[in-house]
Amino acid sequence: MPSPTRRQFLAALGSVGVVSTAGCVSVDRPSHEGRWPREPNTYVTDTDGPGWNTEIAWSSETRGGPSPTMPVVADGSVYHLDSRTANHEHSGGTWLAEFDAGNGEKRWETRLWETDEYYYFYHLGPPVLDGDRLFAQTHGGVKAISTDGEILWTFRNFGTGHLAPDSTPPIVTDELVVVGSYGTWRKAVPEQLYALDRESGDVVWSHEFGMNDHFWQLTRNGDTFFAPLSAENSRLLELDISTGETIRQYSVSPVSSVTLTENLVITPVRRGPRTFALVAFARDTTEIQWQNDADVFEAEIVVNGDRFYHSHVGELTARRTDTGEVLWQVGGPSEDIVINADSTPVIAGDSLYIAASRFLGERKGYGRIILVLDPETGSERGHLVPWPDTNSWFSTPAIVDGAMYLDSRHGLVCLEDCAADAFGHCLLG
Repeated sequence: MPSPTRRQFLAALGSVGVVSTAGCVSVDRPSHEGRWPREPNTYVTDTDGPGWNTEIAWSSETRGGPSPTMPVVADGSVYHLDSRTANHEHSGGTWLAEFDAGNGEKRWETRLWETDEYYYFYHLGPPVLDGDRLFAQTHGGVKAISTDGEILWTFRNFGTGHLAPDSTPPIVTDELVVVGSYGTWRKAVPEQLYALDRESGDVVWSHEFGMNDHFWQLTRNGDTFFAPLSAENSRLLELDISTGETIRQYSVSPVSSVTLTENLVITPVRRGPRTFALVAFARDTTEIQWQNDADVFEAEIVVNGDRFYHSHVGELTARRTDTGEVLWQVGGPSEDIVINADSTPVIAGDSLYIAASRFLGERKGYGRIILVLDPETGSERGHLVPWPDTNSWFSTPAIVDGAMYLDSRHGLVCLEDCAADAFGHCLLG
């Protein structure tokens, strides 16, 4: 159920006439309008996020699954994937729910998958919202779900066992849903790509790859898409989205998904057993434009204009897109701030948000925070502590018009700038 904290508090203030006292208390809630992400794999918006004097506007309990997942927000709704591990008391599985973005009311919830077997990941990445449908990758297959919670079709694109990547949301077009088999090489079965009919889930085309191949997350590029293959015969492929035919092949060993700029294809690659690099190709050829040493990292690369950002080994790095040159770095094992290696940076308005850990004092020790930075310089503007239990893992944030939505093992929350501020101090939370 949504938290009544804000509602009860404002009612109490109103009953004693405090809310209407000019100059003492101000109440200004965001509209919750907007869409997040604006497009799949896009983590930049012109909309301002909250500052660091925030409160929990509402919260909803979750099942505390192993992988907190970024919520998806559109048209006043929040869509959230939630999983639970099977044990001797209950079965495991994955649920999809819709919440009111403003007050947290749960409008519906649908169980997408149920199992008594243990898996490390029950769903892989956030759902993809496209028109009147949501598409979600679960361990039980890729699912199409209506925006009122009805499961429309299921396609089993892989078998049992832990998958190679941790996030595999499907590519969705007006006509097709493109997915991979993701890790069947561990079962001595060739990897495959599938294009499914968006309406029915029927296979439109499929393409089989080698026994020792496996895919990372697919990335759309208009009428084509990129498929990074990493194993004995590593390579990066660009394929036609309508036919599955290979258009270009890049001779690299990718270790993560591809990021696109206006002119470049950027991918993390393996150079040796323990060495990695970032390589940028011209978008219309296979010619290398630049390459730079870089530690391996799990999170998405985020592009914003003439620079991009990535987290790795406790650090957040900003680089020039045209050369890969480092502009600034924040955090590191020897620093007060340690950036979460699997945290994707988010840019909202003129602020960058990223999950990190820092020393919060003798009583609290090291805790997990959302760090707020200037994306131009890397200078710190402040930080948010989303939960009293500062050791909780949480997802990449979703941001629309002054509101931030986060998932964690504690639950799904909406954070907003303090709605009841007396003389510069938040009276809530």
